[in-house]
Amino acid sequence: MLGQLWLLALWLLGSSPAVAEVQSCHASRVQSSVVSSCQAQHHETLPEIDPSTQILLLNFNLLSNISASSFPRLERLRKLSLGCQLGGSLSIGEKAFEKVANITFLDLGGNRKLSLQPTALAGLRQLEVLLLDANGLDETMLEGGYFQDLVSLKRLDLTGNQIKRLRPDSSFQGLKLLAVLQLRLNKIKTICGEDLTHLGGRHLSLLDLSSNLLSYRDPWNNHSCPSPFRNIRVETLDVSSNPWDVGSAERFFKVMAGAQIRHLKLQHSGAIGRGFGFNNLRGLSASTFSGLSQSRVLSFDMSHGFLSKLGPLVFSGLPELRALRLASNQIHEIRGEAFAGLQHLWTLDLSHNLLGELNMETLQSLSSSPLLHLNLKSNHIGTIQHNALEGLRTLRTLNLQDNALSRVLPGRLPALERLLLGQNRIKDAWGIGKLSTNLTFLDLSSNRMQDLRGLWNELRGIPALQFLNLSHNLISRCSEHQDRAMPRHSQLRVLDLSENSLNIVWNAGGCVDVFHHLDRLAALNLSRNNLQTLPEGLFQGLVSLQALDLSGNLMAMLPDGLFRDLRSLQVLGLQGNPLVTLSPSVLQPLQALAFLNLQEVSLLCHCSLRDLEAWLHSTNVTLSGGKEGVTCFMPTPPFPGMPLLFFIQSSCVQ
Repeated sequence: MLGQLWLLALWLLGSSPAVAEVQSCHASRVQSSVVSSCQAQHHETLPEIDPSTQILLLNFNLLSNISASSFPRLERLRKLSLGCQLGGSLSIGEKAFEKVANITFLDLGGNRKLSLQPTALAGLRQLEVLLLDANGLDETMLEGGYFQDLVSLKRLDLTGNQIKRLRPDSSFQGLKLLAVLQLRLNKIKTICGEDLTHLGGRHLSLLDLSSNLLSYRDPWNNHSCPSPFRNIRVETLDVSSNPWDVGSAERFFKVMAGAQIRHLKLQHSGAIGRGFGFNNLRGLSASTFSGLSQSRVLSFDMSHGFLSKLGPLVFSGLPELRALRLASNQIHEIRGEAFAGLQHLWTLDLSHNLLGELNMETLQSLSSSPLLHLNLKSNHIGTIQHNALEGLRTLRTLNLQDNALSRVLPGRLPALERLLLGQNRIKDAWGIGKLSTNLTFLDLSSNRMQDLRGLWNELRGIPALQFLNLSHNLISRCSEHQDRAMPRHSQLRVLDLSENSLNIVWNAGGCVDVFHHLDRLAALNLSRNNLQTLPEGLFQGLVSLQALDLSGNLMAMLPDGLFRDLRSLQVLGLQGNPLVTLSPSVLQPLQALAFLNLQEVSLLCHCSLRDLEAWLHSTNVTLSGGKEGVTCFMPTPPFPGMPLLFFIQSSCVQ
């Protein structure tokens, strides 16, 4: 809440010069709303407010008491923020907001010593959002009838208070629209039986109980704590960052038996699982989530924990699961049947773990699941056993970035469309065409590829490919093969070859036809390849190219005819090249050019640049840094730089 207030304050101060200059409450129009920003102005009582105000910001003042007489009648006011008063305490009296009864948003958050009379919020029948975070409130706030008039309330934020039990009173029965209840960072230990009775019949989109004291570790009989979620549907239940261990989590889920939860979050639960190298804590078992078997949970997030091993049937209590997120744990072993029972799983995220290999058993239990997306990014995978992924016949996206693979994974994944293999140790793409002929997106960046021709030959087997990232490799040679170019009618749209050594390839006269037949290519990145010149006809056939990046190379000049075939080019990046001269005739064929970057080039100040300056002055092309930002450098020490326009006007008078 505090971060949002600061951003809003800065935005408003930047929107109206009058607000920034006047240290008093001043109304201004911001995006069709009349806003009175009175923030951080040391007000001890409410200042005079423009009656047309729709948004009133009073944060960071010294207000200590709000009563029914504090406000003038503000019929148009819709949003009121009284957060973070700096006087030490804030008291809200009876019917304090009766003269601003049309507000839909009220922020009282950040007042650590907030005192509210039971009828303080009376009359706010249109209020939809109420922020009471970090107010030092206890459970009486939920049990004292404070919200009985708030029949339009949709979101109630009680984050960061001192609430020890969750037992809303009967007035909550009237809050039929309540969808979001935020109770993060409180001190709630258990929820049992009749605690949530007065939320019965409700469909909550979010119930946030993260960072409380939920543990269910005390010995008890489950029958003494029946499910508190009877007749309540919860779209997202967040019980992250509570002091769970495996036993207490299992008891909690059994208490929840039958509760209708669609999305369950159990992040940052450090005592669930043994952790890598430890055996003093109990690991997950088939019974851990058995209490959820009738809850129809669709997504389960156990990321950022200390899971190390996944044994058989550990998720069998979640038969309806569509998405399982286990990222950022310490998983180094997945035993056979670990995912058995997940007959409907679409997405599995195992990124940022400690997996070193994938064998036949690792994901075998998913062969009967309609798995679409598998994320194995940032593990230590160096070996993938042949056919280890063979059973994933429906897989469309596979992310193996940031691992230790030295070759393209073997096997067949016929439905695969997106393959991410960046940041590995792969030297060639042998076999990639056999893996899937339906690939449209392929990331091979930051590997150890060297042979451009050999790579092109392998990619001929993927006719549907549209996006190819080969940046940050070691491409420096072009072997001779019978097949010389990409197939005709290639679908490739985006090609990134930046951060390689293509200068060596083309200086040796190799692979000059590498872009032939790429008649649908729209974006080409050749930046930072140490290119001093480009072979004639390199861009032949690139009739659809719209963006070309040649930045960060070593080109001192561009020959006429270089861009002859690029009639569709709209964006050209030449920044960071040591261009000493540039003739507008080089750019003349680029009839569609709309954006040109000439920053950080090294044009030598010479009157031969007069034609370039005239072209810059007359063209409709947008230049990065503006036309005045194009500079040239004098050829004599200390090589001072100056705007090209100034040099031409001062030194090249005809």
